[in-house]
Amino acid sequence: MAEGGQPPDTELHLLECPICLERLQKPKSLPCLHCFCQDCLETYITKELSGKMASSTSFPCPVCRRTTTPVYPAESKDKWAEQFPTSGVIQDLIQLKERSSAPLYCKPCQKKGNPTNPAKFWCKDMNMIFCETCKVQHHDIMHDDCGILDITGYGGPRPNQEKSVPRCDQHDEKKVWYCEDHQLLGCNICVLKDHRGCKEVKTAMEYIQKLTEGSQLEEMKAALKKATEAMKLLVKDFDEQLQILVQNQEIALQSITDLRQDVDKRLNLLQKNATDKLIASFKEEKRNMDASLRQCERLMNSMLNTIKSSVTAVHENDNIETIVLYQRGQAEVESCKALITEMSKSYTSVSIKHQVTSDVDNLGDDVMGKIVFEKEPRPIPSGIALPLSERRVMEIGKYKIKTLSDTNNCYVCGVVYLPCDQIVVSDENNRKLKLFTDKGLCLDELTIRRRPLDLCLVNDNTVAVAVCSPNGVCVVKVEASKLSLSSEINISGIGNCYGITHTDGRFVVSTYGGGVYSVTQDGVTDLLHHYNKICWSLTHDPVQGHTLVSVYNDTRGGVAVSRLSADKRHTDVLKVDVVRRASGIDMDREGNIYVCGNVSHNVIQMSWDGTHVRELLTSSDGMRTPWAIAVRGDRFVVTNNSGTDERNYIRVYQLY
Repeated sequence: MAEGGQPPDTELHLLECPICLERLQKPKSLPCLHCFCQDCLETYITKELSGKMASSTSFPCPVCRRTTTPVYPAESKDKWAEQFPTSGVIQDLIQLKERSSAPLYCKPCQKKGNPTNPAKFWCKDMNMIFCETCKVQHHDIMHDDCGILDITGYGGPRPNQEKSVPRCDQHDEKKVWYCEDHQLLGCNICVLKDHRGCKEVKTAMEYIQKLTEGSQLEEMKAALKKATEAMKLLVKDFDEQLQILVQNQEIALQSITDLRQDVDKRLNLLQKNATDKLIASFKEEKRNMDASLRQCERLMNSMLNTIKSSVTAVHENDNIETIVLYQRGQAEVESCKALITEMSKSYTSVSIKHQVTSDVDNLGDDVMGKIVFEKEPRPIPSGIALPLSERRVMEIGKYKIKTLSDTNNCYVCGVVYLPCDQIVVSDENNRKLKLFTDKGLCLDELTIRRRPLDLCLVNDNTVAVAVCSPNGVCVVKVEASKLSLSSEINISGIGNCYGITHTDGRFVVSTYGGGVYSVTQDGVTDLLHHYNKICWSLTHDPVQGHTLVSVYNDTRGGVAVSRLSADKRHTDVLKVDVVRRASGIDMDREGNIYVCGNVSHNVIQMSWDGTHVRELLTSSDGMRTPWAIAVRGDRFVVTNNSGTDERNYIRVYQLY
């Protein structure tokens, strides 16, 4: 990186690096002729081409944004800066500037005993300064091809300067050629090696003549001047806006201070009035409270005497307290439900504004200003569950899922409702996964070699399907309205896979024989529990971290829905009664469970613990043999496995 302060001479502004704004170190020149410290340029390239730009083979100039390509783009990006030529002119100016801090006296004269004879010339090759006499008598006799600079006008115009021709970094030859195709200066060797196939290669003098004759130099100067003026206007405007911003802040701060002083005066008066009122109210309340306290003490002493007398008769105090707490909890739950129901009828979004009262003398309770509420109606968030009995259901769509390429009627064993409002179904009869919009438009199909059954959501754009014949799991990406097979997990030794869900980076699958297994990514299984009936579908409880299992049971009083934990504990959530032969199962974000009763021809909704159950859809609503269900927000989709054409359709419902 560059070191040192900004050069004091305005004509030497070119010695500054535009990136670090300090003295150039190892100045590297880009094709657009802007120069930078090698380290600064290297850091800039590395940062500019990070992330999504890591594969780029070019970069924009930090100043003019011109696209710049290194000589060898295949090299590591931290080596690109080294590939650009070092500016010989800039190096000369830097050396000359570094010497400017010492008096410029002729060296030969100093050796002759005349230490204060001013120097007029500097030899770049010898790195020595001479007066005019010593230059002629000592330097010019032995050296006739040196780069000589006239330093008599250093710090101002230098009309007599003899400029040295910069040399090529690679070949140490003078740069005398210019390639217009690559916009690079080069030496004779550069032209022969790298630019023989270029169409526009001229000597530096020819190129300058072309620029001069074509007025390109003048046009460039005019454009630079115009651009400079534009930048000046922007800088001036930003300065003015900054000053206005500072002034506004100072005015606002002073206004706040003044308001605080006025408010303090008013608050002192209000505090006195409130204090007097508080003391009077306190005395009155204290009298009332003392009377109540004495009454409570009398009652307490009476109850203590009763307890003391009843100790021998009461042996189960914990049970009594449990009942009391249970009753209290029931009351609180009912109060909460009533509150949420009431809020849903007038739920609003609120914006708050602060209005300061201008007349301090007339301030009242709004002494610190007035808070204004603006309300707009909006639906209650889906994360808050209304009481089950309050949510109604309406059908918003019935869509055909049998496509032209299907050879059989559909048999949809699994369904997922994606967050992007798309629906994925697994069609076992046609061995496909199908992607639809929630308006019934078919977007894509993916053929599965094995029988696809239950589906589950892995993340927002990934689903997994349980497959059998042979058994396993297929992971499928859903991106840009397309389905693509991502990976497959083969499972052996557990029977046909039917149900599936995903939790904590692993899959849980159920089988025809009633077993529920944890499955790792490499297909290793662990039996979590064995049910006596088929488990057609599984879902994950994100709150409890459990797996919910639907049990295809028709025995009244037998288990219909079970909760299974990772440590292999299981709890019956719902018995066979209103639901018979439970198939599809899913859970919403509020913790409500949805279950399809395949032979009871209904869809039920129940609380997470199964204490509250209600039928959402029955046969009277046209619900026949429902099979799979998927819930998203206040919508859900249902499939069925009837023996009629109805199995070629899915239905989408809305809770309201």
